[in-house]
Amino acid sequence: MPTSEHGEFDDTKKSPYSFEYYDSSWELELMEKLEKDDSVKKWTKNHGIIIPYWDENTKLRGFKPDFLIEKENGTKELIEIKGRHLLPQFKKKMGAAQEWCKARKMDFRTISKY
Repeated sequence: MPTSEHGEFDDTKKSPYSFEYYDSSWELELMEKLEKDDSVKKWTKNHGIIIPYWDENTKLRGFKPDFLIEKENGTKELIEIKGRHLLPQFKKKMGAAQEWCKARKMDFRTISKY
């Protein structure tokens, strides 16, 4: 399980911001990897993307993926980090995100932990 630490990651070179907030140790770990990944041109958590989806009660909701990444080859990707125990509850959001990204020629990826 991630620790519930929150904070500011201020060692950004690939983010358009001087710092980025993280909500878990898993997010901090990914930020550190993105900074070192030569295939990543830019990344941010502060992207403003909200993907609409219908929940189990047919209520319209909004889902904000954790990260927006732009690769050196020009492709864009949204990433969501989830604990494996939460994946069954995440299916509707994941399906909506995959469709939303496909329509915009983007990739969507879920990183599941533990």
